Amino acid sequence: MAVTPPTERPANADSLRERKKRVTRTALIDAALRLVAERGLTQVTVEEISAAANVSVRTFFNYFRNKEDAVTGGGFITGERVTTMLRDAPPELSAMAAVRRAMLAEAQAVEENPAELVRLLSIADQTPSLKPQLIAAGEAVQRDLAAAVGERTGLDSSTDGYPGLVAAVSVAAFRHAVFRWHEGGQAHSLTELMDEDFGHLAVGLPDPA
Repeated sequence: MAVTPPTERPANADSLRERKKRVTRTALIDAALRLVAERGLTQVTVEEISAAANVSVRTFFNYFRNKEDAVTGGGFITGERVTTMLRDAPPELSAMAAVRRAMLAEAQAVEENPAELVRLLSIADQTPSLKPQLIAAGEAVQRDLAAAVGERTGLDSSTDGYPGLVAAVSVAAFRHAVFRWHEGGQAHSLTELMDEDFGHLAVGLPDPA
């Protein structure tokens, strides 16, 4: 009796699945932002967000706990892009200089396509209860960034404080620059504001002259 060989999974099956998951998550975030910007948070339901993203409510809950999570799900910083930039930074750069380079690249990417972040921050202005959740969304980025700094420095981010400190102050500086940029009506370049904040960090935050 012939034995049927086990079915082999294509080498890129997992990456394809992950891409599909990212597409679905992005569609839900986009739908949530659009609907909440138009109507306000209290006037939008999970069912409406799911329908706008062409997925089932069950699928929605595979990604988010509630509509607030979907609205803030994009956060104010793209962690995957930042950590990739950090890992690709020239080895001669210090960890802090490499993080600064990655954060400036992220700021530039935001400036090239600011609509989603501006919409998110505007919604947070109208719905203050979302601001703590928006800030908390940066914690996952901070953990990933700490791990990447640990890789770069050869330190274990779970036991050594340095990688976590670099990540914490860097995410805080990014958030500070983003909020300044938004509150100023985007009148100043986000990249310039970001570079200014990291410049202050680089010299140890001395008192202004």
